[in-house]
Amino acid sequence: MFHMNRLDWFSAFKYLVYAALVANAALFFKDDWEAAAHVFRDGLQFAQIIHAFAASIDTAAWVILLLLFELETCQLSDEVMTRPIGRAIRGLRALCYVVIVYAFTGYLGKALGFGLYVPVDILDACALAMQQFALLAGLDEYRALNAGNCAGITGTLFVNGQTRTVAEAGTLIQATRLAWVDVVNSGTWLLILALLELDVRPGVKGLFPGWFGAVNRHAKSLLYAVIAGAAVYWGLFGTFLDFWDASLWIAAFIFIERNVFKWEQEPGIGGEDNK
Repeated sequence: MFHMNRLDWFSAFKYLVYAALVANAALFFKDDWEAAAHVFRDGLQFAQIIHAFAASIDTAAWVILLLLFELETCQLSDEVMTRPIGRAIRGLRALCYVVIVYAFTGYLGKALGFGLYVPVDILDACALAMQQFALLAGLDEYRALNAGNCAGITGTLFVNGQTRTVAEAGTLIQATRLAWVDVVNSGTWLLILALLELDVRPGVKGLFPGWFGAVNRHAKSLLYAVIAGAAVYWGLFGTFLDFWDASLWIAAFIFIERNVFKWEQEPGIGGEDNK
């Protein structure tokens, strides 16, 4: 009869989380694609790709980066990591960093883009429907403005002439807040990456005073708390996908932190033999 021990169950759960993150990447691409169809109806230029697909690009790079960390800290031996395959993994990880920073600029550009909406007194929103405007329904969520939904829209609206989109005040405020939460979340993860990179670089980490390790751990705990706060905000005011994705990423990097802790205890890495 087949039995799984505690370690087997832990590994199965870990890889299930990783698989769910891969599935989420596809869902984010679907959302970005649908939003881009409204925002970039006149055509998507190359420089605008990062603004249209920031979440997709960011998530894909993070999934690759996560798997690379898993390889280096858990699956591959230190001897393998000193060979060309190890250098290739680190080079690919550096490329992921570039993409993630690039995605951060996309989140920032999207958040700043909501500042382009200007208040306009419109007596008949259906006039905008005739000009093929789209209605902002939430962050990365747009609906075609047509005769079926324009009649009930009155009063002061906010119009973005560049993207030909219109928003009601409450929706615009909420979408703007969610966009800035994306910026904070992305920036916080970049700081976590910087600290984690020091953890997997014993030679570099050794250049810092002995107390730096404790500071590193406390700083990451604070940063993870910020990430958890963003997840709670998404759960309350955003979409379930954002909340679910953030929760999975927290779980995934708990696994990576565990890998790093075990890896540092190995002789010649972070344990007594390396002092």
